[in-house]
Amino acid sequence: MAVATAGRAGAPLVQRLVIALAVLVAVGVVVSNARMVVHFMADQQATFVGGWSHAQWSPDEARSAADARKLESVASRVRAGGLKLIGRTRAQFLADLHTPLGPGVGTGASDELVLRMPLSALLAPEARLPPHAGGAAALPVAARWRREGTALVVPLGAAAPSVRRLPNSAFTPTVRVEAWEVTAAALRGQPHARPPTLDDALALARARASADGASAGPVIATFVNLKRFDFGLTWHSRCAKLGLRNVVIGALDPEAMALLQAHGVPTFQMGATAARAPLPGAHDYGWNSADFRKMGVEKVQLLADILERNQTVLLMDADAVLVADPLPYFARWPEADILVTTDYIGEPSTDGGIDRAALLRYTLNIGVIFARPSAAALAKGWLGRLSVGNLQWDQNVFYEMMASRQGGAGFADDVAPGRPGAALLTPAIRAKRLGLAWDGRLLAGVLPTSLFCTGFTFVSGYCEKNTLGRPFTFHACWLFYEALGKRARLRSLGLWHDSASYYERGEGDRTDGFLALADDGWLGTAEAAGSELLLPPHSVDEHMRLVHAQLALVRSGMVLAALLRRQFVMPRIVCLYDKWWAEHNGTIPAAKMDQPIKDCPQDHILDLQMLNGHQQWLPRQHTFLRHGDMPEAVRASRANVSLAEYSASDPLQLDALLKALAPAAAGAADSAGNRRVLSVSAIPDVYRMLSREDQDAFRAFAKRAASMMCCTWSPRLNGYIHYDFFWDVVPHTDSLGRTFTREWVPTYGNTKQRLSDCSYNFKAGKDASHPKVTCGLDSRPL
Repeated sequence: MAVATAGRAGAPLVQRLVIALAVLVAVGVVVSNARMVVHFMADQQATFVGGWSHAQWSPDEARSAADARKLESVASRVRAGGLKLIGRTRAQFLADLHTPLGPGVGTGASDELVLRMPLSALLAPEARLPPHAGGAAALPVAARWRREGTALVVPLGAAAPSVRRLPNSAFTPTVRVEAWEVTAAALRGQPHARPPTLDDALALARARASADGASAGPVIATFVNLKRFDFGLTWHSRCAKLGLRNVVIGALDPEAMALLQAHGVPTFQMGATAARAPLPGAHDYGWNSADFRKMGVEKVQLLADILERNQTVLLMDADAVLVADPLPYFARWPEADILVTTDYIGEPSTDGGIDRAALLRYTLNIGVIFARPSAAALAKGWLGRLSVGNLQWDQNVFYEMMASRQGGAGFADDVAPGRPGAALLTPAIRAKRLGLAWDGRLLAGVLPTSLFCTGFTFVSGYCEKNTLGRPFTFHACWLFYEALGKRARLRSLGLWHDSASYYERGEGDRTDGFLALADDGWLGTAEAAGSELLLPPHSVDEHMRLVHAQLALVRSGMVLAALLRRQFVMPRIVCLYDKWWAEHNGTIPAAKMDQPIKDCPQDHILDLQMLNGHQQWLPRQHTFLRHGDMPEAVRASRANVSLAEYSASDPLQLDALLKALAPAAAGAADSAGNRRVLSVSAIPDVYRMLSREDQDAFRAFAKRAASMMCCTWSPRLNGYIHYDFFWDVVPHTDSLGRTFTREWVPTYGNTKQRLSDCSYNFKAGKDASHPKVTCGLDSRPL
């Protein structure tokens, strides 16, 4: 075999040489007196070309069956070590197999491997054998080899080191089962007593508030079904942490009601009349489905019922949770009949007040509604419109009613004197940014998205830009992967309620704790180095390069965590571009946001749907170790380790790396003596240190774990571009079955159309946000 070099070999060549020899020592089938014979040659003969991998050396090209067996023997040894053979050409490699060994050398050709390489490489003073290649300490080449005529010989009789592999359980499907799900299963089929009514729930909530020495105040309400019961638990836990007791949760099905009662939550059965049967609880109500629209009727019925009881109410969707107590904030607008959130994606008010009244014209979001009894007629009219004919989306109907301008009634900035409601708009009311709504019958206000945050303002940075220092609510909307994405966002903000076991151990076989990256992943290093990728102007290609650089770190962390039976903790991810459902140029059209996005959500980068079925591979959020529910005993049981001395160019260093981590991970934090949190810095590319078998297994699994960047302009093509966990592996096949045989480039959808082959003319487009796009179809291989 020949080693690719030119002239005098440098340290990289020596490292490859020593690694190759060590791997063959470690994984070859040896006998006690076998040895490796290395023939050297003069340096002037050492100008080699090529870089053929074993897969390109087909046994069919061998000149005999014996050649084929010998070739496959060499290839299998190298495959086991995760290496590539480097040769001048395939023909020259095959010729090397016929090099005579000479008399009296070894026990025969079947037990020996002949390697040809430059003499300077063998005799370089820095060439050393790894410590685990045959001894406790690293030895110079000269101390391990001896010269025999025209060859250097190293014995193969040393015991081979163990090759660490991914556990057999690594890829077993694992789904997390929460305690409430166990309770639900136990309650299923049991007879239910008379379901409590809304009045029962309100009375219980008032009694609890009174027992705490607080006035009842406004009712705070939401509703859940069995499928999304954990959202109800999270919502209720946030209210409890803020000391809010006048809280009720409506149950959309009997199972959810029984569970709420088992958890001691004031609850009642929604839809408990002959005309409105309870909704099914065991499945999701997909957006705009028939059950989704029926749920809207139940929501508006709940609002109307509470207002008819002369109660002020804060009605929230279960995926909109409290960050801080908003009731004192609402009290600053006693004149308002109703305050509501918005889907506005432009720059919100950040001065601590409500937003401008003109936004009542914009799409409103009914995930958070604060209403006083004076809005009871609006709720009743809203319910009436939903109950007639075909069911409509409750939010659209609400917006149409609020924006209704019969007789000229309108908003604070354009209502004319003498029109209905005009007398309500005094200078003081205008100064408080309240406007007229519903034909001038109500005073309404728009809650700013800087204080009542959405998934978009979470990404855009506006939630951090308000004078009050923190938002009041976070509504998990404007995100991806539905309930999975909602949980991920709420967990990243430290708002999700998990059981104690979530913070004490990982999922499935990940029983030894957690693995995190100590240096905040890529961002800390990039900012310190002043990476140009962070500087504007940005492009799709730069965005993909930036995300891929970080995915390489995530890949190493996931593999190392699996080898150590630990759950991986995601580093903070930085993105240049936002993710949306339609065409954009880095941000949603008309939106304003900070770029780069220095806290890129998990649902932008990872395929949460795929990973949800393998929870042991689903990383914990990057804020996991700072969560308020993290037990101090776990947080304190931490070891920090640098892996800077280990290189992915030496697969045999994997055992040494794992052995080095063993004492650092040891401690007295649990019965197994493991530190619960292992924090590593300077992590090498652990994937490349795996055996070929484990690389193949991990790649087959993980290539489906990355999400996509969506969406660029592309006629005739899908505008999304898939992230690729193995973008730097050549060759490799991606999740869509496309084989990349050269450098990875952004490629549209499931096609072979390269982004680089498309041009964008913004001046010729239909508007400033939609360019004219021209793509030349590319038939080149990827």
